[in-house]
Amino acid sequence: MDHNTLLNRERIIGHLKERLIPLPYVYAMWLEGADASGLVDEFSDLDIYVDFEDEYEMETKAAVEEALKELAEIDYKSVIPHGHPKLRQNIYHLSGTDEYQMIDFCFQLHSRDRQEYIYIKNNAVEGAMVLFDKDQIIRYKDFNAEEFQEQNTGRRMECKYRYSQHSRVLKYVYRKQYLEAYAYYNRYVLEPLIDLLRIIYTPANADYYLIHISHHIPAEERKRLEFFAQIASLEDIERKTKLAEEWFEKLVEKCEH
Repeated sequence: MDHNTLLNRERIIGHLKERLIPLPYVYAMWLEGADASGLVDEFSDLDIYVDFEDEYEMETKAAVEEALKELAEIDYKSVIPHGHPKLRQNIYHLSGTDEYQMIDFCFQLHSRDRQEYIYIKNNAVEGAMVLFDKDQIIRYKDFNAEEFQEQNTGRRMECKYRYSQHSRVLKYVYRKQYLEAYAYYNRYVLEPLIDLLRIIYTPANADYYLIHISHHIPAEERKRLEFFAQIASLEDIERKTKLAEEWFEKLVEKCEH
C-alpha cells in the first residue's frame, strides 16, 4: 500500500476518534469492512460506525462533519436511506484524498436492540475493530450452527427448486435470445451455486452473495465459480448449464452432511 494512502487513512480515523470520544452522547466508535477483516489495501473505503444517544442525532452528525472539515473540505456527501429504523448512513469524501477512499459512515441510535448486532467470534465476513466503547456496545458470541439452520435450510430448498427449472434457461438458448438466456442463467444456475457455497463456507452470512466472496471460499472453489460466471455466448450458457449440474449435486451433498 502507498505510504501516503495509509497515512491519510490512519489520520482520518485517529482524528475522528479524538473529536468524538469526549462527547458524552457518543457511546462507541468502531470500524467494519476491510479494517475489521484485515484486508485493507489502496482501494479500500472506510466503514465507520458510531453509537449515539437518540436525542443527539443532529449534534452527532454535526460533530462528525466538523471533524472531517478540520482535515479537508468535504467535496462529496450523500445521505443514503437505510433499511433499518435505528441506523442512518452518510457517504463522504475529503478533497485531496484518493478517489477510492470514500468514508461510509453509519450512525446507530443507542436504543437499537443490542441482540441484533452481536458479532460472531472469528467470523471472516463481519467483524468490528473497536476504537472506543463506553457502554459495552460491541459484544461477541460463539458461532452456533442451529441459529442459522432454519433460514439456510430454506435457502437450500430454494436452490434445489431453481435447479429443477433449467429448462427456463435452455429455452432461451434455443430461441437464440441471449439477454433472456443470460438473465435466467444467472438466476437458475449461477445464483444457486453461490448460495450453496455461502451456506457451506459462511453459514452465518449466507445472504452475502458475491460480496468479497473471493476471500471467503477456498481458491479451488473460487476458480470453479469464476469459470461458471464467465459467459460470452449462447453456447457458453448451454454448455455450462449442463456442466454445473454435477458440481451443484456435490455442493448439495456437502450442505446436507
